[in-house]
Amino acid sequence: MCFGEKYDFNDKEFSHLLKMEDVLIKKITEGVPEDFIPGLRYVYKSKAFKELEGLKDCLIEGFIRRKYKESESTFNKDDIRHFTDTLIFARMEAKKEEGMQALSALDEDHLIQTLAEIYFAGIDALRLTLEFALLHMVAFSDIQRKVQDEIANVVGKERLPGLADRPNLGYTEAVIHESMRLATIGPTGIFHESSCDSEICGYRIPKGTSVVINHWALHNDPSAWDDVDRFIPQRYLDEDCKLGPKPKSWLPFSAGTRVCLGEFVAKPILHLIFASLMQRYKWKMESGICPDINPVGTPFTLSCKPYKVIAEKRI
Repeated sequence: MCFGEKYDFNDKEFSHLLKMEDVLIKKITEGVPEDFIPGLRYVYKSKAFKELEGLKDCLIEGFIRRKYKESESTFNKDDIRHFTDTLIFARMEAKKEEGMQALSALDEDHLIQTLAEIYFAGIDALRLTLEFALLHMVAFSDIQRKVQDEIANVVGKERLPGLADRPNLGYTEAVIHESMRLATIGPTGIFHESSCDSEICGYRIPKGTSVVINHWALHNDPSAWDDVDRFIPQRYLDEDCKLGPKPKSWLPFSAGTRVCLGEFVAKPILHLIFASLMQRYKWKMESGICPDINPVGTPFTLSCKPYKVIAEKRI
């Protein structure tokens, strides 16, 4: 989507990017002294901070900006090939129609950051969510069977699930929703900053204050969820076993004007991949022991503990 490219499973560049991303996530979750004393980065950078800068340069400068420059050098406004071309075209139109004020909001660094967020956030959110979904299926084999039975009844065995099947696979969708609630891979979401002085529930929020949503608390609030610690997909279904209205306390993609723009891309992709994996394979733990489903990590990122599964071909 970003650069009009596809990767083989064994592509060296893509494998290297994923490894760098894993290291970056680990380093970010460990934290650095500059998180608590920001001014240190201007005086004496810690070793951990320098390592983060190196990873950032590798991923952003060495990959995203390079791809952007390649697209820019071959750009043709009459042949928009991918999202990068769309951004380049938007910048050209802003420069032509609205002058330098609009252009300042679409400078190259802004476009590079936008591409980086779409590229890496899309990859990480999807794979972490799918890892948890598979973990929950091996932990709850009865729920896995219900998912597979629903897919067999709606889709059959002759073809893969498609987007047109999604409305009729309510239980499968509910399982993904419940997995995202229990996992909450982004416990505090993305930090925002208040743009003006405001007041919420009697609390004064000055302009420039960091604002954080505690998604983990919303997803684990016993006053909002019955049997909050249990994996219950039915809580998202209506009386016709269709996916019902989204619960108010289910916010893995945040909410409001700053809601994650990737929500409407991620949810159907998650559904397609998860439903296909459930249709084609039976999943169980290699050890035969029920896995530990408790997430590990920090307030910034949660992941599951490493586990090995056996995938038995069903179709």
